[in-house]
Amino acid sequence: MSDFSEYEEIKRRHTTRGDDQTRKPNGDASLPTIKVRAGNRPSVSDAGLKALEEAGTPFFQRGGSLVCVRGIELKTTDGEKTFVPGIIPVTHAMLGRELGRAANWIGFDRQGNERRIDPPRPVVEQIAGMIGEWPFPTLAGVIGTPTLRPDGSVLVSEGYDEATGLVLLGGLEMPAIKPEPTQHDAAVALAFIDRLLDEFPFADGHLGNQSIYRSVALSMLLTPVVRGALGTVPLHLVTAPQSGTGKSFLADIASAIATGERCAVLAASPKPEETDKRLVAAALSGVPIVAMDNCVGTIEGPLICQLTERPRLKLRPLGKSDEVHVPNTFSVFANGNNVTIAGDLVRRTVQCVLDANVENPEAREFSSDPLATTKANRGAYVAAALTIVRAYICAGKPRQVARLPSYGRWSDLVRSPLMWLGRPDPVLTMAMARSSDPVRMARVAVFTAWEAVLGVGRAYRTADLIKLAGTADLFGSKPLHDALLEVARAHASRDEIDPRRLARWLREQTNVVANGLKLTMEFTDKARPRWALGRSQLAS
Repeated sequence: MSDFSEYEEIKRRHTTRGDDQTRKPNGDASLPTIKVRAGNRPSVSDAGLKALEEAGTPFFQRGGSLVCVRGIELKTTDGEKTFVPGIIPVTHAMLGRELGRAANWIGFDRQGNERRIDPPRPVVEQIAGMIGEWPFPTLAGVIGTPTLRPDGSVLVSEGYDEATGLVLLGGLEMPAIKPEPTQHDAAVALAFIDRLLDEFPFADGHLGNQSIYRSVALSMLLTPVVRGALGTVPLHLVTAPQSGTGKSFLADIASAIATGERCAVLAASPKPEETDKRLVAAALSGVPIVAMDNCVGTIEGPLICQLTERPRLKLRPLGKSDEVHVPNTFSVFANGNNVTIAGDLVRRTVQCVLDANVENPEAREFSSDPLATTKANRGAYVAAALTIVRAYICAGKPRQVARLPSYGRWSDLVRSPLMWLGRPDPVLTMAMARSSDPVRMARVAVFTAWEAVLGVGRAYRTADLIKLAGTADLFGSKPLHDALLEVARAHASRDEIDPRRLARWLREQTNVVANGLKLTMEFTDKARPRWALGRSQLAS
């Protein structure tokens, strides 16, 4: 699919029931007639809903709203337009148009004579607000490729799938998948997909002769295809020392398999709240892949954690006060130069590191064109991805590793099959990320300096802690002061510790263990709590 017209053709051909009805024009004698008189709005609204249902109107309900499936125009990393399957709200204008197409609407003039009218706006508004009475299917998400259902069966038919609540938008010719593929079939399929990665410069990070980062890249290619069976999936982060190394190109290949198009991205903003708005909009649109491009510094925050971990999301659309509840059916990608992840996001992220080891990586040229190869043979790559996971299921899920908390199905159906076929565990990259987590590093620095300067066991108020931290050691340095300054600096240009910031930071670290030490808070005086550092039970 390369343009919006193809999506419109698909929408025209496929109704909510997945059949192939031809919509009948307004005024057709075979359409139901709805007569509008004063005082009968409820019955007219009921008749309008029934007419929409009988006409097979391609509407769905999602998060308490009426929606429809369309091709959404977005931009790639270089600003080119791309169209991806997505979900948009049904406006009153759209609803009124479909009501007009589904029935003949009749009103009356002052003399009682019948006349043709458009669906009255009050009726349209009433139908739009009849939450819980709509006859339309509940939509979980929209996909652009055949996928697996949670029971392991293959979802291959276009249109709405009752079992999953997903809409498959767009057909795809692909080789037949064996009913019971073997491990050999899976190995051949994985080698076929893996060849797309041959020229990517994966950084050092090997287990035996296999690259851990290449294993993460394979997960990135497989996950969006089998997303329908996975529940929630971790963030896939791609980093590199410099631009032009292939971070976005890898996402393009993953998207080309999953949607047939290059990866649509949202730009990460220097302002976290602006990035959050863009993430919410992308999640509400239902696109199969939410990709943050050119992230800088540190990625963290509660929203990105929610987008990767929660099966159902509570999102507040821009400009509205009410939250919308929607299923989590997308994969989340991110990339950036030497970007790091911090805090709670560390355990929610698998990381791929690329390093061309040259001064100008953008000058490198691939001898082949894996993106063009993917688009030309997309059906074969989708079939290969499904074969890998189906073979693992048919084999009884052998050598299944312990489930990753919050990502059990992904661990069972992507991580374990890769390891079954001899690839490194992509989750090992979480331990690597944890070692460079700036939040954790700051916590370790404070706890270690606290123990060295003040010992353990005694409790201190925030003000007393700041005062004692100013005491120099035998060498004239102030390790605790310097460590506290990193987490609670009053001003960027001053070497002063802000008591409020420090108190907030200490509250956030309460009962957290770092380097065998644990911070606790005494509640004897809630207005002025005391903080005590002790050894964790395991350390003691």
